[in-house]
Amino acid sequence: EGKSFVAANLAVSVARHVNWNVLLIDCDLRKPSVHRHFGFQKTPGLSNYLSRGAPLESLLLKTCVDNLTILPGGRLPDNPSEILSSDRMATLLNEVAARYDDRLIILDSPPPGLAAEAGALARLVDGIILVTKYGSTSRKIVRDLVDRLGRDKFLGAILNFDMHRSNYSDYYYRY
Repeated sequence: EGKSFVAANLAVSVARHVNWNVLLIDCDLRKPSVHRHFGFQKTPGLSNYLSRGAPLESLLLKTCVDNLTILPGGRLPDNPSEILSSDRMATLLNEVAARYDDRLIILDSPPPGLAAEAGALARLVDGIILVTKYGSTSRKIVRDLVDRLGRDKFLGAILNFDMHRSNYSDYYYRY
């Protein structure tokens, strides 16, 4: 669906154009990718904090975008669902929210239809934006996810549209 791409671009947009401080946390511990969007190699991150007790300050990465910091996913853990559902994860989110009250915190979660930990993370956040893929994500899947993750937390959906892989670009440029 392009959720990591959308999360990274949302973080950049808010940091640049709204001029808020943003912390982007890569919670997709099965396939972390946020670090790559900002030109970093694999580096310690969230999984190291949750499973090994690494100090948070040593894991935060400043990006080339003013006001934007990332917490990469880190090394692939054996038990991503368990550590993302842990009390330590809840404590982390409470801590960064309290410590940085002037900061928007964006989580790039695992795909909610494929990983159980997305539901656990949904209980810890204030709002959810669902990224859907044009021509791929059905309305039924969206309705089921909204109901399962919590309709009261659902802020909206983003329809990710790849013009290069659709008939739209052929139609648009042909006429």
